[in-house]
Amino acid sequence: MANWELLKELSETPGIPGNEDRIRDIVLRETKDYIDNYEIDPLGNLIIHAGGNGPRLLLDAHMDEVGFMISKIERKGFLRVIPVGGIPPENVYSQRVIIWGKEPVYGIFGSTPPHVRKGEKSDHPEIEELFIDTGLKEKEVRSLINLGDAVTFDTRAVEQSDVILGKAFDDRVGLFVMIESLKRARKRSVDLYLVAAVQEETGLRGATPAAFGVEPQMAIALEGTVALDTLGVPDFKKLAEVGKGPEIRLSDRLFVASKKWVEFISELANLRGIKHQVIVKRVGATDAAVIQISRKGVFTTAISVPVRYIHSANSLLLKDDVEETIKLVTALIEEGGRFLDRV
Repeated sequence: MANWELLKELSETPGIPGNEDRIRDIVLRETKDYIDNYEIDPLGNLIIHAGGNGPRLLLDAHMDEVGFMISKIERKGFLRVIPVGGIPPENVYSQRVIIWGKEPVYGIFGSTPPHVRKGEKSDHPEIEELFIDTGLKEKEVRSLINLGDAVTFDTRAVEQSDVILGKAFDDRVGLFVMIESLKRARKRSVDLYLVAAVQEETGLRGATPAAFGVEPQMAIALEGTVALDTLGVPDFKKLAEVGKGPEIRLSDRLFVASKKWVEFISELANLRGIKHQVIVKRVGATDAAVIQISRKGVFTTAISVPVRYIHSANSLLLKDDVEETIKLVTALIEEGGRFLDRV
């Protein structure tokens, strides 16, 4: 049984790009008894060597989440921010947030009320046009908050039957799968490296130097991916669906996966009775795109848990999809070493 309390802890812990320290501490705490050694590189990536006999396999999951950064403190203590990562403005209006200043400060995103916005250029202001209202006096705000402080959605992770609701499942669920798979594997047919990467949401920055340093032969980016199986979405646009197991990706906006590697993973899933869905699409991007072209090139794909409403204050996933993903990644640790015999 997966440790769902750990997934909820990862979801609730803050970690926007450049501020992933708290997440890194959790990953290290959970993996230290299962590994040979680790390092933290100058960019902040956590690179773990877990050892094993066989070709070098890299499992990557990024620590950062989309969020905001304080850009200005206005009169009366109102706060301006910039988005860090891709966040549609409509996912922000009236949301409660936490500013990670000298101590946590709670606030609400505000804007000009729509019923008095007549004549303005847009009914949908950009994030930079919004403000955060803490209700505190300006002097107190300035004593607690500085420019550059991180801001995250104030979202509590909750379980509801076979469902977990929370924030930042892109990509805290990928980290969770990586940790649980490491713990469950009964043997290692690969020389295993785990990378908890920084700054994926701002241009796949962390995985680039990490992959160059590890020089893997095979790699998997573990992700939480968009699920569009909701009302009003035509079938040809649905892509990954919740309840059908992990997505094994053949393509996205920035890369085309190694087809032989995808076929091997799908065959292994079928042999073990693991639900999965092979997906071709032209949207989204993961660390797989930069890992694939590191050094001499790497057999790479992405394996993702379907998540509804990513890059927002609240998202939703099914425990069963997470369990199936853990089973698949565990199988790859145990048997993935024989892949290179086929190529």
